[in-house]
Amino acid sequence: MNRSTPGSAGAPSIPAGAFRRAPSSAAPAPDRPRLRLFARICGGLLLAGAWLLRGPLEATMLGHMVAQLPMIFFGGLLLGSRTARRSATLASFDRHGLTGLTALLILSSYWMIPRVLEAALTQPLHELAKFASWALLGAVLPSSIARANMAIQLLCLGSFCAMATLGGMLYQEVPEQLCNAYLKDDQALTGAFLIILAVAAAVGWCIYRFPALNTPTPSAPVRE
Repeated sequence: MNRSTPGSAGAPSIPAGAFRRAPSSAAPAPDRPRLRLFARICGGLLLAGAWLLRGPLEATMLGHMVAQLPMIFFGGLLLGSRTARRSATLASFDRHGLTGLTALLILSSYWMIPRVLEAALTQPLHELAKFASWALLGAVLPSSIARANMAIQLLCLGSFCAMATLGGMLYQEVPEQLCNAYLKDDQALTGAFLIILAVAAAVGWCIYRFPALNTPTPSAPVRE
């Protein structure tokens, strides 16, 4: 005769596997080799265009700073950001994204100096250093932003926007020409675009960091 434990009489039987964890509904991100190839082709075209068209692009301060430097940056981003994101060595040197974000502030402040832009026109090594540094920054910056928390991102954003705004105001207000290669009017126009860049960076970060602002808040459930 089978013995039953106290309180087990009449208890419903629980089928085997009832306590198994349900499979996760989140599917892994699909691997898209064609999209990666297209991004790398676009990145290579941007870098090639920035190099082959450096004559007309560097003819004006606006083209040099607002067109060529972003072309090099986004070319490096499209070519190398995926490799940099998967690099364990880079991650060990870029804790909380501080290395990449600090490099952004240093490079952007350095290349806002008009004399530095002028040196790239006459010194080939300086020109090569410009291409290498901005392409490398484009490759590592997305992973640095992903590693940084909101406080670090906000600190870096504030520093960059303040620097670009003050630099743009300086370009516009200084009465003399800051370098021999570019005219005073071109200098003032570049300053206006630097201020626009600072505002665009702030707005872009808000859109990236606070997507919930554009979605309606769900209503709270009503208890009956």
